[in-house]
Amino acid sequence: MSIDFPIDKPAKRFGSLISNYLLPVGWFIVLTGMFWAWDRTVYHKLFYIFLAVPTLVMLVKNREILRPLVFNPLFLAFLAFSAYTLLSIAWSDTDNSTSSLLKRPLYIAMLLLSAGMISLRSPGQLEQWTRYAAIVVAIAAGMSLFFFLYNNPAFAGRRLVGYGALYNPLLTAHVFGAFAAFWLASWFQARSVLSLIPLICLAVLGVAILATGSRTPLIGLAGALGWLLIVGDRRRAGLAVGVLALALIYVALIYPEAITQRGMSWRPAIWMDALRQISEHPWLGHGFDSPMTVIIPGRAGTLADPHNIELGVLYAGGIVGLFLWMVLYGLAFYFSWVYRKYPAVTVAATWLIFGFVSGLTEGSAFMSRPKEHWFLIWIPMALVYGQSLIHWKRSRSA
Repeated sequence: MSIDFPIDKPAKRFGSLISNYLLPVGWFIVLTGMFWAWDRTVYHKLFYIFLAVPTLVMLVKNREILRPLVFNPLFLAFLAFSAYTLLSIAWSDTDNSTSSLLKRPLYIAMLLLSAGMISLRSPGQLEQWTRYAAIVVAIAAGMSLFFFLYNNPAFAGRRLVGYGALYNPLLTAHVFGAFAAFWLASWFQARSVLSLIPLICLAVLGVAILATGSRTPLIGLAGALGWLLIVGDRRRAGLAVGVLALALIYVALIYPEAITQRGMSWRPAIWMDALRQISEHPWLGHGFDSPMTVIIPGRAGTLADPHNIELGVLYAGGIVGLFLWMVLYGLAFYFSWVYRKYPAVTVAATWLIFGFVSGLTEGSAFMSRPKEHWFLIWIPMALVYGQSLIHWKRSRSA
């Protein structure tokens, strides 16, 4: 059931054109563009043209839609966190201009609001276009894997870097893992245990993740599977655990280096040094975008982030910032639990949990321009936000 807004006919027709056609296409482009844009700058421009600008135009032309979009607990929590993050620029040692930093939460807000508009006007479209994008990404992952294996048939110590705007194996694995989580949840929701599309897409993405050599998405997928074990069908959950166990045994026997070759990758030492620096300004943090330098004894070179998104939030915003961050996630998890019987909510929550768990071992770019970290944080948050607009509104109406 779509929700019509009380606006005049010309504006309504204009709004329908944007919300029913342009915004879903923009959402699809954001989800798939990194595989075919071939340049990070082009990918940013695609986001601005097809999603950010149409969303902003829609808000300016039809201001009546602002109330249901903004007065939502998740969006209000996002605004509170964003406001404090921007305030922290006042004590940050960032090298970037203030105007550049001020735009970052605006980009994320446009992503959230676009998902909200699509969900309110045509509740099934966000889920439908996300599925279209997930199919395209699985095909792109398969093609990337084919070219990688063709040029490197025995792996020979190399890692799948990625193609298009993807250039780093770890960051590429974020995107592959995010869509693997989507297909894992979709398989749990499928009518048949042998539903081919989710199984094939999940298998292709799983092999592509192994080819990147990154273990971060494997940890995230374990968290996503844990969520599905709780809320999903128990028979299917048992089958998934069995297949996972067999896959791990196979990888351990055939290609153990995928798991063991880098140990813990200095993570404990990185986290300890990050906590030491956080303790210098524990309550308010070092400020948004303040540079971090992590030096690990025995390791050549330095690192620029704590390899943990929550530690990145704590470093930038202190205890206050982390509290506001966890309020945002707490509301999203609470909504996902209460409305877990709805398939679209379960799928969105699975993706969100994947991103949250993955972020415990990698990354710090919690508020950035469109990039791979959005697939861990803001894209799944937008999906949950869109579902919350649908179900919370229906609950209030009832």
